[in-house]
Amino acid sequence: MNYIKLMQSIIEKTGDLVVSQFRQNIQISSQNGHGIVTNVDLESQKILIAGLTQVLPGSGCIAEEGNIAQMQEFTWVIDPIDGTRNFVRGLPYFCINVALMQQAELIAAITYQPITKEWFCAQRGIGAFLNENSLNVQQRWKQIGIIMVVSDATLRNGQFLNKVKQLFKNIEVDVRFRVNGAVALDLAYTAAGMFDVVLFQNLAWWDVAAGVLLVQEAGGWVSQHDGLAVNQTSKTLIAGDPQLCTMIINLINEQK
Repeated sequence: MNYIKLMQSIIEKTGDLVVSQFRQNIQISSQNGHGIVTNVDLESQKILIAGLTQVLPGSGCIAEEGNIAQMQEFTWVIDPIDGTRNFVRGLPYFCINVALMQQAELIAAITYQPITKEWFCAQRGIGAFLNENSLNVQQRWKQIGIIMVVSDATLRNGQFLNKVKQLFKNIEVDVRFRVNGAVALDLAYTAAGMFDVVLFQNLAWWDVAAGVLLVQEAGGWVSQHDGLAVNQTSKTLIAGDPQLCTMIINLINEQK
């Protein structure tokens, strides 16, 4: 079955709603810890859950807003707006993020950037695509340097970042660090080779599920910081160029 086609029209409808509210008077309806929730997040999630469970009857959902967690044979993993803080501030770096699991296996994913209309799509065993173009992780960093996306917590660890810089200085490669505020979009851009490697911690499954499949299907590396496979309960993630990921994992292990 072509699960991507099953998902696309519903996600596009959601994207239209999000774009119509971008840089408008957005209501922050609740705040939980360090996260914020807007009326647009909540409405987007309603559209996604209603539409996706209708096109795949009997499917369950794991979604960010509303503590929905209903596992079935097929389960949707939904983040209605990843990068809500960017969205609220009028920064066009956010996305709609949906993955489909069959039992515990990711089988399809879409990360949609509705402002630029970039469709990052993947289906298990078929590949990853940006719109109509096939994605393959490439080693462009050897010629133009490394862009490494990290979490806020990693950015505050200056000692570790200095060791990363030294690691790549030893092979005469420059490395620059970024914190962008939308993990799902970071992973999609990594699958497309726009970023070389991402290093995150303190994650939720809806942040990364779609991106995990995108990077895998683009031929990239995905694991926890210790090198073990990623799953629903994982709190750390490294993904991107396999050679870079291996070098960074070895460095992390040396720090323990």
